[in-house]
Amino acid sequence: MTFKEAVTQTPRLETAWQPGLQALRAEDKPHIKAENTRRLCGSADVDTALLPREPQANRWDFAIGYQHKNRKDEFIYWVETHTGSDDQIKVVLKKLEWLKAWMRRDGQHLASFERDIIWVSSGYTLFTKGSAQVKTLAQKGLIYSGAILRIPSERRP
Repeated sequence: MTFKEAVTQTPRLETAWQPGLQALRAEDKPHIKAENTRRLCGSADVDTALLPREPQANRWDFAIGYQHKNRKDEFIYWVETHTGSDDQIKVVLKKLEWLKAWMRRDGQHLASFERDIIWVSSGYTLFTKGSAQVKTLAQKGLIYSGAILRIPSERRP
């Protein structure tokens, strides 16, 4: 199954798939840089698609599909663009828990892909990539990328 097929077969995401990074909001696009944009398999604005169904939830923002040149299967970058400060850690962790629960419930097609779950700082960042806060996030399965997510053409093993 491709990323596009998985998105279009997921309840309430049927029309969320967009080519390249077109599903990202204009203010979020500068925070995502693909080394080879031709390898993008599309993107989906999960937050907007699920807003009518779960208006009070701490929904995750985006899924970005990518085909690394040294991997057979497509890969998903789950991206949350959010202010990078201590007082927002709890909010982003709630979003992470929501994402994990949603993948078990409705996002099973997308959950079958190899993935990274990434927090990209959308503004001023008050902690560094090596800080204690970032290590705590990593223990929960969340990667903090700083202000820009750089998607490499090849995936390290």
